[in-house]
Amino acid sequence: MHPLKAYLRDVGETIQAFGARVSASRQTLYRIIGGAQAPKPALARRIVEATGGAVTFEALYPRPSGGPKTGGEVVGLNTGEAGGGLNPERVRVALAIVVDHLAVKDKPEPPDAAVTIAAEAVVNTYIALSTVTTRQGPERFCQALRPVLEEILREYSASPPPPAALDRGAELATQIYFQSWNLDQTETTAG
Repeated sequence: MHPLKAYLRDVGETIQAFGARVSASRQTLYRIIGGAQAPKPALARRIVEATGGAVTFEALYPRPSGGPKTGGEVVGLNTGEAGGGLNPERVRVALAIVVDHLAVKDKPEPPDAAVTIAAEAVVNTYIALSTVTTRQGPERFCQALRPVLEEILREYSASPPPPAALDRGAELATQIYFQSWNLDQTETTAG
């Protein structure tokens, strides 16, 4: 049972009442409890505070099996994992989806090898940035992804996409990556 669901049951609070306390819709809370969505960091902080720590960051952001449970992605702490904890194949898939979505169809699609190399560049950039600073997680991933996305789109489009489209593309790839990570965790814990 999800820790937030257990907390609400234990204290006898409805999901609607709790949602009002943390400024979240009951639909959002149902998606979090069901594992379909991870809370945004600000909401996670409000949940932890509203429950008096009964629901922790670690419970809201479970780590892959075998990995340390630190909640570092939420509060910006380096978990010390080698490789930054990124899955290169999942990065490749998220990048391929966004490149396909944003690339103007006037040039051939980038070959799979190019997308694979671009994904490796994202992983390596993420690792390098996470090594010299303490931030990790979605914000850092988006920061590492944007310049790689820009380069691959410049190469495979007649004109580079506008900055706002690049920002949205990097955000979309970040959402795809972390949603697939959360779905993998749900399947792992259910199986």
